[in-house]
Amino acid sequence: MILDMHVHTNVGSYDSNLSPLELIHRGKAAGLDGVVVTEHDRGWDVDLARQLSREHDFLILCGMEVSTDLGHVLVYGLEEYVSGILYADTLRKVVDQVEGVMFAAHPYRRAFVNTHGRWDTPKPTLTVQAAADRTIIQLADGLEIYNGATGDRENAMAVSVREYAGVRGIGGSDAHSEHGLGCCVTEFERHVRNERELIDELRAGRFRAVNRLQRPPASEQA
Repeated sequence: MILDMHVHTNVGSYDSNLSPLELIHRGKAAGLDGVVVTEHDRGWDVDLARQLSREHDFLILCGMEVSTDLGHVLVYGLEEYVSGILYADTLRKVVDQVEGVMFAAHPYRRAFVNTHGRWDTPKPTLTVQAAADRTIIQLADGLEIYNGATGDRENAMAVSVREYAGVRGIGGSDAHSEHGLGCCVTEFERHVRNERELIDELRAGRFRAVNRLQRPPASEQA
């Protein structure tokens, strides 16, 4: 089962122009079985998600992308924003209380440029060990290793950290429009029907992240 784990719509994200119906139609065209809507710092209407899923035979699950002091975090199992979760350690406690899971979103976005000066000014080399030692990696249940709105170098660092630290990695497009939807996904071994089953599969590790934008090695190309 193929899910895009990181999607924004115009229902709950001011910076998205993707409507729910466009999400469904384009998601189907991209070969997705469903998506997890992860609006910025707010939950999605669960009843609307269930209704659209039934009417269009396309799974829509509800998650959230939480902005914290240690970066953005994808949370599954939290239905609404809770005061204080802008602090990552508080978010961890809240997620545990609702028996949810959290994954660091695009953890190395802008890790290789100086955001306080010129955008093209490179930062000192970031080692895999230093990247893995970041507090958010220790707090989260895993990380988003393939993010469709993040560069190849940053995604590659996330992949290296996953391998180095032995953590789990998911994929999501981070789509805010129909463009790019489904470019990075998570492929589950078992069928998922709701948020609780999604969390169970994430905890069990029965999934793999897939970057559809990556070209296969020359030896594998026809």
